[in-house]
Parts: sequence; structure tokens; C-alpha cells
Amino acid sequence: MKKSDELMDVAIRRCILIPSSEIYSSPAGFYDYGPVGCEIKRKLENLWRQEFLQKEGFHEIETCLVVPEAVLKASGHAANFADPLVTCTNCKNKFRADHLISANKAAQKDGVKPEGLPPQQLSELVKKYNVECPDCAKPTLSEVSWFNMMFRTNIGPVEGNTAYFRPETAQGIFLDFARIVRNYGSRLPIGIGQVGRSARNEISPRQGLIRMREFTQMELEYFFNPSDQSHAKYERVKGEALRFVLEDGTAAQLTLEKAVADGVVPNQIMAYFLHKQKMLYLAAGIPEGKFHFKKIPKNDTPHYSKGNIDLEVETSYGLVETTGTAYRTDYDLSSHAKASGADLSVFVEEQKQRVVPHVVEPSMGVDRMFWCVLEYCYREKSAAKEWEWFDFPPAIAPYHAWIFPLMKKDGMDVKAREVEGKLRESGLSVYYQDSGSIGKRYARADEIGVPYCITVDYDTLEKGTVTLRFRNDGKQIRLAIGELPERILSFVKAGRVSE
Repeated sequence: MKKSDELMDVAIRRCILIPSSEIYSSPAGFYDYGPVGCEIKRKLENLWRQEFLQKEGFHEIETCLVVPEAVLKASGHAANFADPLVTCTNCKNKFRADHLISANKAAQKDGVKPEGLPPQQLSELVKKYNVECPDCAKPTLSEVSWFNMMFRTNIGPVEGNTAYFRPETAQGIFLDFARIVRNYGSRLPIGIGQVGRSARNEISPRQGLIRMREFTQMELEYFFNPSDQSHAKYERVKGEALRFVLEDGTAAQLTLEKAVADGVVPNQIMAYFLHKQKMLYLAAGIPEGKFHFKKIPKNDTPHYSKGNIDLEVETSYGLVETTGTAYRTDYDLSSHAKASGADLSVFVEEQKQRVVPHVVEPSMGVDRMFWCVLEYCYREKSAAKEWEWFDFPPAIAPYHAWIFPLMKKDGMDVKAREVEGKLRESGLSVYYQDSGSIGKRYARADEIGVPYCITVDYDTLEKGTVTLRFRNDGKQIRLAIGELPERILSFVKAGRVSE
């Protein structure tokens, strides 16, 4: 079994993930998060909020999922948000043409890169390499055409009031920008972010959480005066090094200062946010040597962009892009201002004039990051543990602790419930479990990555102390009940998972 298939099987069995509408034969590209997965996902989102919003003093908003067509015409999505579609004339199934060409061995040997090519060129490649339908293994593919990936709907009962489920959360931020910036003193720079659902009607969703039709994004739009592309905190981080893959495909370890000086990164602002992404991924348990920042070649970036850099992670599916950071200039605000007639400029006191802010956008996919966390925190059976388990950092583990009575008698279960209640009141996420042997309960907690297990025993009843077991080495310490909340929080902050 492939590692990805094995991990998905484990994730589903342990209620981390659930195929959506499972009892009706799940449609491809949709997954629900079970109780365990939901806890981890929320903690990843809160980790992002802490790093990208709270520590920076930025603003979080929540915008609508349904977007009027006029918005997406102005942004360019209505005309250009499409993937190349090819149909098998034999079995009638439909596929992404560039994906089929990329998987063709002869095309790989010739170094063909079909991504971003227009339908006519893709059709020529399909014929040249005799690309086959992956389902019926016959070279019976049609001409390539564009397929718009947005889910279309109608607002209200009268036909013609067309809208779409948003393909990204960013546009909502641009639409709300003018009101927000006025409310906060009409000053630049200003950061506005949101965590929210987006939808893309993928032609052939695949690879679990990597390519989905409904997914969660964490996006920040940093608005700034284009005449000042410095960042107040850049001096603190300019000596930090990142792993880059340059436009020509070569790898380089560069400090942020050198990356900006050499033009790899367009300005101090983007450099600072690349560093923030690195720190977020390390905090989530993804090793530094397993991800890098890829500089997107100029001919592959949108015409309005002054630089795009993707964060790519090595996974069992291959390299996966999980984050895209773009210097979007004033394209979005100017496009919406032109289409709507609204003034989206900001008066800059120092210059005594109005300017349309430029934007640097770090955009992250929560689901892809979640999958990378699963991959790098998964541990197989060993002599030390005879079960598969997850080595999640305590900050994103589904529960801070599980609470066990040694036995359900002599008041130990009642006392364990009291301990559970006190920890919940302290803001800790805990779960009570009293079925099975204590060893099996430890194993169940390990299997979903719970860092600490607390056992109430006879000494608890006599002395008011409990045992706290660390997940990674299984060693235990004895603590007074009253000090549990403070000690557990200190362990979580320090990332401590061993005695």
C-alpha cells in the first residue's frame, strides 16, 4: 500500500477525516473533518491567526461565500478562471489535459511542461504523444477546451441574477477594504485577513486533501504605499536564511537580505512574510529540510504581478504547493474601482495626495497544510510502541490531555470527572475515557496524537496527586491536581512531549 493510501486509511479509521456524504457514495473532491481532525484544523487556523494577525496587529474579517457575477468579471475570474478539459470519446469521462500530458512517459522524457499552455497547444501535445485515457487505456481523447471552475448559482427566484461560490477569499477583502481603512484612520500600511471556505469545480479532483472542490483558505492582504516597500520588522529577520528554488530550477540557501538584494524576492514586505510562513510550518511540525520557496518564472506569473513565490512541501504525492505569496500591485483595487465607480484610494498625508495601495498577499491552503502535518507527524509501529501514532506538536494536538480513572470504583471515576471539569474550566481541551485497560487507553490516546495522559488512582484519593504520562517516551511524573492547568500549559508552550 502506498504511504498516502495508508495514511488516508488511518485518518478515516480514527475519525480525523470522513469522506463527505459517505453513505451516498462520496463524490470526489469533498472531505469532512471528524472530531479529531476538526480540533487539529482549528488549531492550525488559530496558529495562523496568532502569527499573521494577532502578533502583527492586523484585522480579521469574514466575507460571504456567494459572490455576484459583476465582482468576478472585474477580478478576471469570470473569463479566465478555467482549466483545460479533455473528454474521452470512448468512455465519455473527462480529465484535465495538462495532468494527462504530465503523466505521459514520453512527454516526461522530452521535458514537456504543459501547465499554463492554451488548449490548441495542449491538443497538439495530446496527439503528438498519443496520450491515452487513464480509464479505458485508449488514445481516444477529444480536442482540449477551457472549463470554468467556478460553481454557478442564482440569487433569488428570478433567473439572470447570476452569482458564484467564491473561488478564493481574497476578493471579499478587496471589496471591504475602503470601509475598513476609513474606520481605522485611513492609514497605510494595513493588513486584513480571513479564514474561510472557497470552492472550485475541479475537473478531476485527486490525491485526497491536495486537490479538493471545497476547501479552506487562510489569506492575508497587506496594503501599503507603493512608494515605501520597506517593512518595520525586516531588520529583525533579514539575516534569516530560506531554502529557495530559483527560476532556472537551481536550489539556493539565501538570507532574506540577499534574496531581496538579488531580486529573488521583490521587496522587504514579501521577505518578511516568507519568514513568517517558515516559522508557521516549523511550529506545525513540518521539518525545515522538507519544504522550500519556489520563485515562479516571470512568464508563468500573471501580467499584473511583480513577483510570485510558492512554498512547496515534499510529500508522498511529490512536491505540493501549499502556499502562494504574490505581489499583486494595485491590480485588484484598481479593477474594482474601475468596474464599480468607487474610490478605493487612500490619502497619504506625507505626500499630500491620494494613492491606490499595492498589495502583498500570502495565501495558504489549510487542507494541504493539514495533510503535510499528518505525513510528517505520522509514526509507524516500532519496538517502543506496537501501534501507529501521531507526533503532533502539543500546540496543534487534538486534545491537550486525556483523563483516565485507573478503575471505575472506589470513587476514582468520580474524582477523574472532577479533574476533567477543572481542566476544562481552565481552557484546556480534554477528554474523559474509562473503557479498556489503562495500556489500551494510552495506546488510543497516542494513536490520535494526544501529548499527555492523566491517571487518577488511589494516591489521588489519598494525596490529591495524579500521574501525567508523556506521549513520546511513555514516562510519567506525579503532579498535584491544583498545579495541572499551569504545568500542562507550560508543557504545551515549550513543546514538551517527553519526560
